Amino acid sequence: ARFGMHGSPAKTLEEIGHIYHITRERVRQVIVSVLKLLAQKNSQPMFMQVASRIQSILEQNSGIMPAEEFLRQLAPSVNKERGALLMLLECLPIVIEEKATLEREKSYRLQNVSLVEWQKIKDAAKSILLKENGVSHPDVLFDRFSEKNSTVSRQQFFDFLAVAKDVRQNVFGQWGLIEWSDIRPRGTREKAYLVLKMAGKPLHFREITTLIDTYGLQRSAKRRSHPQTVHNELIKDKRFILVGRGIYALSEWGYKRGTVKEVLTEILQKASSPLSREAVLTEVLKVRQVKKSTVIINLNTFFQRVSKNAYGIRK
Repeated sequence: ARFGMHGSPAKTLEEIGHIYHITRERVRQVIVSVLKLLAQKNSQPMFMQVASRIQSILEQNSGIMPAEEFLRQLAPSVNKERGALLMLLECLPIVIEEKATLEREKSYRLQNVSLVEWQKIKDAAKSILLKENGVSHPDVLFDRFSEKNSTVSRQQFFDFLAVAKDVRQNVFGQWGLIEWSDIRPRGTREKAYLVLKMAGKPLHFREITTLIDTYGLQRSAKRRSHPQTVHNELIKDKRFILVGRGIYALSEWGYKRGTVKEVLTEILQKASSPLSREAVLTEVLKVRQVKKSTVIINLNTFFQRVSKNAYGIRK
């Protein structure tokens, strides 16, 4: 019952005590006694086989793993098998369960893995990210780390970071601090911004909506994003520029707000002389995804044709 070996969720000492009408302390004593008996069986083939498998999994991950990932690899389903595994782990002196802290996830580690070394590696990575003040590609982050820590392998570096709470990887594989919106975007605007930033090109708001869910940016897999909600949020935020019918770009890419007429005005005002229709179309289509006919209609309606195929600002 304590480890959930009946297939039901694991029970607390107090819950078990109520079932058997004994104190929680007596329950603890019984469990400790049973674990001691099991530990004495460590020379039996079955025990040794499972213990070897547990040690191998941890060694493949530099000796430390987040608890949930470790348990998932050894017992994929949360059932009797996982309950038995949890009980067996209590009998293995080479494996230590580490409770979660402000900086570290709940984890399992081999006895010879130093938490002091883990702390140094994690802090060094965090320092690099703070200095860069932005997310980092794994190759770049490890290269910067290796400049001063040549004895740590790439695998050990990232295996150690996998247990960290404050230094995390986003869905695109970039590393950063957990409080950064590029790592854990919270609102719809932050999620849309991250999607556009990674796409590197303007997208329709419906495509942005789909990608928010595809990349798993919603906190719950059951929760779905709504196109109209995304559209409404993008309209309100100056970081997003409407460059076509429902198509948005980021202002940091050089796009500015304005109608096609306003865009044409700016282009023609900056030109030292009237521009041909082809030249105007080329400039407009750099910053707006609209039909050519829309541009031409605006040209003929609001601007002056100074020759057969050249336009300027109407006097």
